[in-house]
Amino acid sequence: MDTVIMIPAYKPNHLMLETVGQLRHEGFDILIIDDGSGEEYKDIFQKVSGDAEVLSYPKNHGKGYALRYGMERLSEIYPDCRYFITADADGQHSLHDIINICSELHTGRSFILGTRTLTKDAPLRSRFGNSLSRFIFTIASGCYLSDNQTGLRGFSTEHIEWMLRIGGNRYEYEMNMLIFAVKQRIRIDTIPIETIYIDDNSSSHFNPVLDTLRIHKRIFVSSMASIIAFLVSLYLILIASFLTGWEHWAYIVYSTSVSSAMLSWVLNRFVWYHGFNFRCERRLFFLAIIRFILYMLVMFLLHSLLPVVPLFICYVVTVGLVVVAEYFLLKAIASM
Repeated sequence: MDTVIMIPAYKPNHLMLETVGQLRHEGFDILIIDDGSGEEYKDIFQKVSGDAEVLSYPKNHGKGYALRYGMERLSEIYPDCRYFITADADGQHSLHDIINICSELHTGRSFILGTRTLTKDAPLRSRFGNSLSRFIFTIASGCYLSDNQTGLRGFSTEHIEWMLRIGGNRYEYEMNMLIFAVKQRIRIDTIPIETIYIDDNSSSHFNPVLDTLRIHKRIFVSSMASIIAFLVSLYLILIASFLTGWEHWAYIVYSTSVSSAMLSWVLNRFVWYHGFNFRCERRLFFLAIIRFILYMLVMFLLHSLLPVVPLFICYVVTVGLVVVAEYFLLKAIASM
């Protein structure tokens, strides 16, 4: 078979045995990466070794490390592999959804993200973490994804070369995948998958505090060019606010917006994503124009209603309002 199911596993239970048995029954090749689970879990990996290829190393490094380790060995173990699907070992991904992603890969799609709909029945930590990361990722990348934390994903092996070069050893690696895909203008196709939480997701090794911080830190690091450009624009607006006030506010907002956009592009192209196929798609260019128009309109309204408020304060408030508006705009575009 030309599609391999890749399962990173750390201290798995019987659910992994059930998943592997179902996948093998469907004829899939399976690659399991034992992420330093230890001697007490050796029996579980031995039980699945008849149905799957098992790779092991002694020390736990994290899910991102395990995924890269599996990708490094994939072509060696399965030389005919054209696609691979990553799935979790804790039973959260149904056989039906895995088969569906496999079918979609064979239609020509090369980067597929399974997306869940988290209802009130899902654990609170999952709903909160997903909502927060969705908002931050959308603003940082200019791309709305309804669920960016699922581990069920399908890829063409053509992406392995660049995915091996991106950082992150734990759960933040999966977020980094999405960020670098967006920056390279790689199409991310999404398909709905079943939302499964067994025993309130107690078998998950996701740390709701540390891993959430790692994920968001990775987003901020990957967006550092935009953050630097924004801070520069704030500094310029602050200086202009002291020197000229509102006298030339339209020209000031226009010049700082253009300068900020150019600085962000240069830093992304030649620093943060140097060595990758960084591309700025036309959609983001038009989004920047819409953002600038909103800046001008909101600034004009604020100055008309509150003429004594300093230019700098109005600009900060405007940015906050436009960021929220941009999120909902991108969400609406994604649903079209």
